[in-house]
Amino acid sequence: MATPIPKNLCEFTIEEIVRATEGEAFGNRGVAVRGINIDTRSLDRGALFVALRGASDGHQYLGQAARIGAAAAMVERGRRAPEITCIEVDDTIVALGRLAHFHASRIRAAHPIPSISIGGAAGKTTTKEIAAALARAAFGATLSTSGNLNNLIGVPMTLLTLTGEHRAMVIECGTNTRGEIARMSAIVEPDVAMVLNVDLEHTEGLGSIEDIADEEASIFDCTKLAAIIPSDDTRLERRVPGHLRKVTFGGAEDSTVRLLERSVTAKGRAAISLRLDSSMVAREVDPIIRAEISLIGIAAAMNCAAAVAAIAAVSPAPLNREQLHAMGLALQQLEPMPGRLEVKEIGGLVVIDDSYNAQPPSVRIGLDAAREIARRLDARLVIALGDMLELGALAKPAHAVAVRDALASNPAVFVAIGVETCFAAELARPEARGCDIRQCNDSETAAPLVANLVRKRDVILVKGSRGIKTELIVEALLARARKP
Repeated sequence: MATPIPKNLCEFTIEEIVRATEGEAFGNRGVAVRGINIDTRSLDRGALFVALRGASDGHQYLGQAARIGAAAAMVERGRRAPEITCIEVDDTIVALGRLAHFHASRIRAAHPIPSISIGGAAGKTTTKEIAAALARAAFGATLSTSGNLNNLIGVPMTLLTLTGEHRAMVIECGTNTRGEIARMSAIVEPDVAMVLNVDLEHTEGLGSIEDIADEEASIFDCTKLAAIIPSDDTRLERRVPGHLRKVTFGGAEDSTVRLLERSVTAKGRAAISLRLDSSMVAREVDPIIRAEISLIGIAAAMNCAAAVAAIAAVSPAPLNREQLHAMGLALQQLEPMPGRLEVKEIGGLVVIDDSYNAQPPSVRIGLDAAREIARRLDARLVIALGDMLELGALAKPAHAVAVRDALASNPAVFVAIGVETCFAAELARPEARGCDIRQCNDSETAAPLVANLVRKRDVILVKGSRGIKTELIVEALLARARKP
């Protein structure tokens, strides 16, 4: 489901818009703009309407924007309408990014606002939520991207909501096409940027693993102070520009922020201890953060370490005792995002709802977490795994690895969903070691099957790409639990 675009009330003169976007104005240049909007359904009087090409062409709605009372419209060159003041630009998406950059830069010039950008193949959204919670605890009001607004439209529209009341900003940057991350880096110009990991993702649009590393590391192109990377990733380490401070996170002893300890509680939560480099904290302050978190799996603990590293790196001064204490409380209060390794107790079952999306690294993370919870609870494991989309030529080998990893987790039942996962499951049957393998063409078929196969106390992992709709399985388990 698409995340609603946040409303903004930022103000511009036509001359400022022309200067920011390198555009050309036609019509009344004396009008004032209040608010930027890309959808006439929510357009207010006095706003700037930006005509984007998407599912429909925004230029078709210029007349409607004029009737609503928009102050002006931003259009592609040669596509202006006579009934409304227009700023012509080469590309309206590029111009939207430039306008957002102009707005954020002038706000940050008047009010120092530490800025963090987050990229990587897996875990971006969860880490963004962690970092935003920590920033609020350490600095105060924090702007962060919502939902799936991590692209060349969502990032600018988020930045346009920045105000002088904010004390920090955390922006997630996603990609499925080469060049997108570099463009977002130029729009945000973060003080600190992190890449959580480099792995197979959207290979249909991004290419090889080295191409993906280049794309993800381009988040550092316009970063000002520091690059946050895993301590064991040499591929990323050699891509960090020389002017940036390298800040690392991980389990290695020399990590700038090190995950010292992690244990799983009887309730499926995790107790973690993080040690910060002494340079990151004030004198005579214990550099250890201890917290019990509701986020499951080793990857979640590493995401916490990455977020802490970003906050410490972007802080204008070493963190004090009160800030570290507040950050520890913030970690303990975090809840998993819907459909992202979200643990639910449903009718005597432990359901790990990871149905939001799937790529090879996030499948591994989900399997590790599910296996760990099943062992801790001494429970039977059931895995429902759907196809991973947008992998192009790497789809078959990637699904073969994912299915082998799933079967290596020793599930009692493995339900394969979709063409690629079913094909890989059929090839892997000789390795099943007593696992009950079922194959379904789609989630509509898989949902009632899984609901009938599970037993009380089972741990069930539900995972698949957005287009496979594996959330239908979770809905079927909920319906099963409601039956008398």
